[in-house]
Amino acid sequence: MPQDILMLPISGPRGASSRYRMFQFLPALNMAGITYRLHYPPTDIGRGLARAIASWRERRLIRALASDAHISFVQKRLLTEGLTTTLAMSGRLVFDFDDAIFTSPTGDHSSHARRRVLRRLHATLNAADVVLVGNRYLADYATQFSRSVVILPTVIDTNRYPARQHCANAKPVIGWIGHSVNHPYLIAMQPMLARLAVTQSFRLLIVSDKDLVLPGIKVENRRWSEDTEVADILDMDVGIMPMPDDRWSRGKCGLKALQYMAAGVPVVCSAVGANMDIVRDGIDGFTVTTPEQWHQSLTELCANTECRVNLGLAARTRVRDSFSLASATPVLLNTFNSLICPHNHGNIHTL
Repeated sequence: MPQDILMLPISGPRGASSRYRMFQFLPALNMAGITYRLHYPPTDIGRGLARAIASWRERRLIRALASDAHISFVQKRLLTEGLTTTLAMSGRLVFDFDDAIFTSPTGDHSSHARRRVLRRLHATLNAADVVLVGNRYLADYATQFSRSVVILPTVIDTNRYPARQHCANAKPVIGWIGHSVNHPYLIAMQPMLARLAVTQSFRLLIVSDKDLVLPGIKVENRRWSEDTEVADILDMDVGIMPMPDDRWSRGKCGLKALQYMAAGVPVVCSAVGANMDIVRDGIDGFTVTTPEQWHQSLTELCANTECRVNLGLAARTRVRDSFSLASATPVLLNTFNSLICPHNHGNIHTL
């Protein structure tokens, strides 16, 4: 049966990027009467000849599925140039990305791999009818190649997050949630946090897939789980999001900050990329650059319960109004409806 949209996520629903950029919108698509079919990428296609055959079969299947859809919605997958052209010719093509996939966290791609990534990315951006991006930095990149770019911020379902109840007499908890690949960002904070521990009594709560020990700091490690992540954030008084100012980090979409803020937890984050759009410095959190600014902001929040309460309340309102599932859903629905029925809907707002 023909579908409105063929959805090609980069992972299943447990992958954070696909979960927040695609899967959480599916109930809204159902309610709007938009039909879709999900096709996940293969998990193991072998090597050598077996890999080549499996890749050919996968491309053939995607072509067949796309022929029965009005729109192919590709979420961060970099398909071959030939397959991308086929998708664009068989219907409308929407491409979504929420990372600086034109670079890498360490810049360690081989020259061959880098050329292949850029070749496929640029071909996709050129062919897409609409490109959805998570922040302004990614939009600036995409507009070099695409005729239609829409900023769709990464958002969260605020209904999942009750408000943190800040207690005046309890020892403050500074929290961080994330994958261990980003532990180096916390390790770089150790000297500043150790200095903070001399004057402020606090506990550092790390929610991750691996433990991390930081000398001179009282650390509690918890294993991350989708089922418990909200409860873990609600145990935090302050959320932190340190990150370097580089091309990869500027492409990040501030998910940690949004999660803290939705729970009424004031955030202190590096003044990098989307963080600057999400957090209004001194209103619903702090954006900082230097170790001294980190120290001053965390000192104020650890010492002042009223400050945590006020910034936390403002943070919840900020996310609800501008970075929630409810605020972003109309943008995505309008994008799809404008492509499915271009004569019955308004123009897509592009950059």
